[in-house]
Amino acid sequence: MSRHWHRAKLEKKEVTLTANFLPGENAHTLEEKLLEIAKDAPTIQLNNALARLVPTRLADAILTTLEIEPTTVLAHLRKENRRKLAASLTAWPLPVKDGRGYTYAEVTAGGVPLSEVDPKSLESRKCPNLYLTGEILDVDGRIGGFNFQWAWSSAHVVATAIARSTKTESQP
Repeated sequence: MSRHWHRAKLEKKEVTLTANFLPGENAHTLEEKLLEIAKDAPTIQLNNALARLVPTRLADAILTTLEIEPTTVLAHLRKENRRKLAASLTAWPLPVKDGRGYTYAEVTAGGVPLSEVDPKSLESRKCPNLYLTGEILDVDGRIGGFNFQWAWSSAHVVATAIARSTKTESQP
């Protein structure tokens, strides 16, 4: 994520980072869900309704930040507050001050785009008989061995492809 954020900042683009505390939900569907909960349990308080969706401490923190009373009966929650709550739970802003740059990066990315290689052999589409492996390709992943695994796996793909092409070329 930081790679994309940093690149956008370097390109002078507006960048926002948000967290969705309810993956698969958007503000509209969450608002409908809150209305459904209010319909099914007309006297349920907002904090108890939210406890069905997210951890209680998270719900309390969000309600405090939004200045919405946690003991409000969900069915009595004003429309604007329901919308604000639904939007916040599905797109909570995560302000980022700045990055530390590539000097401190755990992983850097870049290189030849994957669209420029044959995925079955990692042979260059632009320069036949040139095989690319490891960090020369634009592949990045999580910390914890991903780059090593990618290096070994891509090397295996390339070695297998070269062996196959050599075997085919040497046969009559």
